[in-house]
Amino acid sequence: MDTPSRPNALIIGIVVVVLLVAGAAAVIAVSDQDQNNTATISEERDTAKTQTPETAGSGENNAATDATGNYKDGTYQATGSYRTPGGNESIGVSLTIENGIITDSTVTQNARAGEAREYQGQFVSGYKSEVIGKRIDEVSLNRVAGSSLTPIGFNNAIQTIRTDAQS
Repeated sequence: MDTPSRPNALIIGIVVVVLLVAGAAAVIAVSDQDQNNTATISEERDTAKTQTPETAGSGENNAATDATGNYKDGTYQATGSYRTPGGNESIGVSLTIENGIITDSTVTQNARAGEAREYQGQFVSGYKSEVIGKRIDEVSLNRVAGSSLTPIGFNNAIQTIRTDAQS
């Protein structure tokens, strides 16, 4: 009677080993995927800092020129795009410039994903103190009110506005 139970024990042992190996492989794959996602997010942040916005527009301006920055006074609009783990997002930015100084700003939230809407909302609640009264050449935002990717879109829009406002 010992003979029939030995093949069963052998089969069970093989199944256990196969399951252990498969489980270990799954853990390694998930770990590698997490590391790749982290690397991709960092890479996307670095790349997005140097990208130009996909969509941009200019607003009204007049002939007044800032002598030091060569910017025409006026109100300008642009859309700044940026990448998130959930995909591409954008924000609309409107700036009023007088003598190279930002005197007013509004941001239009264009987020599609729920998490991006949350971060854009946080950004909107805290960005103005970093922008109003500053020279347009000096504005470059990093983390604002807990939002670290939305400022990339804002900076991309600012870059377009700088180009549009130059005399």
